[in-house]
Parts: sequence; structure tokens; C-alpha cells
Amino acid sequence: MVPAGAQWESWEKEGRRIAPQLEHNASVVVLGENTQLAAAVAVGIARAESARRHVALGDLVGDSAPLYALAGGEDALGLADCLRDGLPLNDIARPAPECASLFVLPAGTPPVATEFVLGHERWAKLVKGFTQAGALLVLVAPLDAPGLDSLVATTDGVVAVETLPARVKRFPVLATVDTPEPVVAVHAEASPTSRPSLMRWIAAAAVVLVLAGGGRWFVMHRHRLTGDRTAIAGSAASPGAHVAPVTAPSEPAAPLPIDTVRLGAVVNPADSAIASRFAVEVVAANTFAGANSVLRNDGELSAFPAPTISPVQLAGGTLWYKAMVGAWRIRGGADSLLAALRASKVVRGENGLVVLVPYALLLADSVARNRVAQAIDVWRGRGISAYALLQDDGSARIYAGAFETAAQAAPLAASVRDAGTVPVVAFRTGRMF
Repeated sequence: MVPAGAQWESWEKEGRRIAPQLEHNASVVVLGENTQLAAAVAVGIARAESARRHVALGDLVGDSAPLYALAGGEDALGLADCLRDGLPLNDIARPAPECASLFVLPAGTPPVATEFVLGHERWAKLVKGFTQAGALLVLVAPLDAPGLDSLVATTDGVVAVETLPARVKRFPVLATVDTPEPVVAVHAEASPTSRPSLMRWIAAAAVVLVLAGGGRWFVMHRHRLTGDRTAIAGSAASPGAHVAPVTAPSEPAAPLPIDTVRLGAVVNPADSAIASRFAVEVVAANTFAGANSVLRNDGELSAFPAPTISPVQLAGGTLWYKAMVGAWRIRGGADSLLAALRASKVVRGENGLVVLVPYALLLADSVARNRVAQAIDVWRGRGISAYALLQDDGSARIYAGAFETAAQAAPLAASVRDAGTVPVVAFRTGRMF
């Protein structure tokens, strides 16, 4: 017999994996083709984040079994009743036995996934309260529910679970989760704790999280730039308002193979001593669109030179896309840029990192300075994140990516090949414009 909750454990693990990306967010809506899997991911996020702050995990589906496995049955007053009857949030919050800082907010009296509930004007006040309290509100909602756009507009964005990018392209997507590897180990049950008051930590921030009063919708979205822990991107699909619980497949589909090419020797080995080997990695995402959206949407980054996306295959076969900026022969320049990014809040806290990446794909050599912008535009039009470095003779070299080893360039080399050019790996040399 499969232990309770074990069928969702691999999805919960994915929620824990992406949770660090949300450490600076106060509210997120988790969406997915299957709302039960989305709920499992939400549980993982909530459990991970509750180790450092208070978290409330809310059901706007009506049958999110993973949530109720965490804190009891679903036949109780909940969010729908708060909105209809003006109940205080503390009246419906259920503490998770395993953690004094984690609460479950049941769906309440049906119907739940309605425009009245999801589009209610009081969400703005609730989200503002979590922001002021330094807490996190995680909501699970059906992808196609009426009022969803209004709900998301009050939050920091969405986490898309097993969905197609087109389904959530209208939303700020903070992270995506695809089919995980199955997990066979079962966590030991945590010992129960006494029920604390949810209002205790709300009062500490001098806010009252009562679903009452009006308020206009407001948008709180800004992509968070971090180091290797971040995942941003687009994805989505369509659940109904009521979906029967499912179990994780016993034989999950094998991941698609990553297209790579066999690269020849580095074309300029004599340049190894003068390689511009240092860069700043500002974010790592699990899709190209996610990493590219950071470089494209954050105005502060547009002013920094040599931006590129480096797809890197990790040991487990997963492909991550690293957004990097800058190219220096000595580390001091990279350290200075990272400090500036942190000071301007483009990179939050101690996130971001200086990396040693001497290799790149050489797309063009001896390009006249007045032709550089055109050359870069051509490559970016082909989906390659090209950039230029100025050489000592006044010409420029056009590169793509920045890698720790030559072998890491293989996935990007496949894209260059598909764009009609033989990929060439080189030590990247030159200075930024």
C-alpha cells in the first residue's frame, strides 16, 4: 500500500527545489494542468520556506488533497467563507503539526473557483499584509478559473506546473516545474506541536490580515536575480475547477535527450593566457525564456555589457540556462559589477556570483566596429544570445555563451549548428564595449 502523500512526494520535492527563488516574494499562485500536482508543488514550496518565515498555504481549487494531507480534512470553513462572510483569517487557518510557522487555509464552502472568490477586491489587502509581515502566501488555483487574472495581478506572479508556456504567457512566471524523477523514500512523520496563533506574527508586523474592506488591485512583480538556486520561466495548461486526485505514474516518461554536438579543439589555444575569463552570473533558469526574460525585462541590466545565455547540462542530465554579463581578464572588474548589482537591488542580498568562464563559441571574427550591432541582431534573431568583445586591433569578435570548460558549450553548439553555422569553441578574448 502506498503511504498517504507518497504519490505526490516527487512533486513536492520539486517545490522544495524552486523555493529559494521565491525567498524575496510575499505571494505566489501555483497553477498547473493537474491541480493536485500543482498543490503538491505548493506544499514543497511552503515547507521549504516555513523554515525561515511564516507561510500560509491556501486552496482555491476545492479539492487539493496534498494540502489537506498536510493539515487535516477539507470539511471546514475556509477562504471562500472569509470572502463571503468577512471572517478573520485566523478563524480558518490550520497549523501544520510539523511546523509552527506553516498554516493551511482550506477552500471553504463551495463553490470556490469562481470569479467572486478569485476576483474579490479584498485579495489586495491580504497580499499587502503578507508583504508587510515578511511572510509568504502560497495559493493553489485552477488554471482556467474565472477571476484568475485579477487574483494573479495582486500577487508577485505564478509557478507553472507541467504546463505549456503559451498558457501562462500573460502572467509573470516566477518558476516552472516539469515531470520530476520519482521519489521512493517516505519521510518520517514529524511530531505534532501545539497550535500557535496565526495572528501573533501578523500583529508583530502591525498589520491585520482580515479579509474585509476594499482596495484596488496592484501589481507587485520584479524578476529576482540570484545565483544557481533560481528558477524563473514560462509554462502552463488547463485544469478544471474540480480534478480527481491522481498518483504519480509508476513509469514516468524518460526525459528528452539534450541535443549536443561534438566539438573540435579550441581554435586559439595561444590566447589562454589573455582570455577574458571572469563574468558575473546573475541568474540560472530551467528554460531559455526564463533566463532571457531577465536580460530583456530588467532595465538595469540592459546597461551592462556582454550579456549572454549559457545553456549547461548538469550531471543529472538537466539543462540549465545561465544568464551572464561582463568579460574581464582579472577578477576585480567582475567583483565591482556584482557589488553594483547588489547595491542597486538588481541582485538581491548575497545572491549572484563571479564565475570563471574562459570558453565561448566564436561566431564571427574581425568584425568592423560599425557592423557589430547588426551582427549581434542577426544572431539574436536566430535565437542565439550573441555579444561582442573588442580586440586589440580595433575589430570585434562575436561570441555566444561563456563556459567553465569547452565541453559545456556542446548544447549551445547544437543551436549554432541548427542556425546554419559550424560551431567553433574558443578562448574568449577582448574587452567590453
